[in-house]
Amino acid sequence: MSDYINMFLEFLYLLCNALLIFRIYEENTHSIISIPIKLLYIIVFVVLPTTIHTIGILSYFAPILFLIIIYRKSYKLLLKCLFNYIAILFLFIPIATIQTLLLNDAHFALSSQEYLNYKTTTIFILVYSIYILYTNNIKRKSSANFYSYAFSIILLGLSMLLGYITLSICIENPNSYKLIVIFSIIFLFLIICILLYDKFLAVIEENTNYRIKLELDKMEQEYSAQLDDKLNQLHSLRHDMKNHLIVIDGYASQHNDKKIHEYIHNISEDLSLTQAVDSGSHIVSALISEKEKLAKDRNINCDIAINVPCINIDDFSITTVIGNLFDNAITAAEKCTNGWIRLELAQTDSYLSILIENSYTGDIIVKNGEFASTKTDRLSPHGIGIKNVRKIVSDLNGQIDISYTDDTFHVDILLPNY
Repeated sequence: MSDYINMFLEFLYLLCNALLIFRIYEENTHSIISIPIKLLYIIVFVVLPTTIHTIGILSYFAPILFLIIIYRKSYKLLLKCLFNYIAILFLFIPIATIQTLLLNDAHFALSSQEYLNYKTTTIFILVYSIYILYTNNIKRKSSANFYSYAFSIILLGLSMLLGYITLSICIENPNSYKLIVIFSIIFLFLIICILLYDKFLAVIEENTNYRIKLELDKMEQEYSAQLDDKLNQLHSLRHDMKNHLIVIDGYASQHNDKKIHEYIHNISEDLSLTQAVDSGSHIVSALISEKEKLAKDRNINCDIAINVPCINIDDFSITTVIGNLFDNAITAAEKCTNGWIRLELAQTDSYLSILIENSYTGDIIVKNGEFASTKTDRLSPHGIGIKNVRKIVSDLNGQIDISYTDDTFHVDILLPNY
């Protein structure tokens, strides 16, 4: 019976190891590993090692071999995933130390292979749960609520409970049949909780994307109405142009340069009101038009230059980038006496160049390489705009450069646009 229990524990250990490596891959590539590849990995590196008792070797080299095969054409991602995997494994040391001190079980671990397997498996499950909480916490930063925190507490609690109850029973009665039953039940609840947690976050993300889509649709409708209004103004101005020229000619015959200047200035203002944003994307045009209107309502001068034939980046990504950057620029510029924003969109070879500059006053706080908000309202999730922009740029394999002087903040982005 003891041999079967050890095989079962080795199987769970390697299974958690496989789930961890799958998770690391999917978090770094933002793509899902196909079911056939997962099954093949589990059969070759989980089921077979369990039956032939080669856990010691494959537990370390199988994930590394898998990553090398997957990332054979991208050394940057390979090193990043290897670093994440090794860093997570280092959590073993503090967790094992704390657990040993609390349970005072060092002699049991050294004298009983079965107990050592229980201990190793429970620690790895806890490490895996911590990584789940870490990655999911990043996803829910902007949408945290009671249920997400409850899932986190339950998941961490089940992981700790699994280790404490299992090892406590194993110390008192290592051959108890109840032990493996309790262990299996808690482990099953833990896996179900992780699956529900992932599903819950997916639903939140889907609802967030749907809400953003509704806002974009509303913005696009308002922009279409603005375009119709501008076209009507342009037709009206064109219709009256003959009369305007007659008036200017009359002032010219009187040699009244001042009146000519004032009249042309008034016509220029009417022409500026009929100018529409044209970015090659109706959604982006609507977004920029809306943000420009918001900035002007706050007495911020806007200089927008767009020279892009078309935008081939998905609406969600491009609006996230431009929307966050423009919002940050408005927030900073409105604090200045003569606030200003300059936005340029241009096609550079096969890349879309996004350049946005704005005036600012005060201090810029940088923490751990990230720009922190100077706002005092702690109830709102400030400081995540730039992080969202960085994530989108990274997902699209683009580049971002952020710099600033004493009074100007500068963001320059290149995104593949083909």
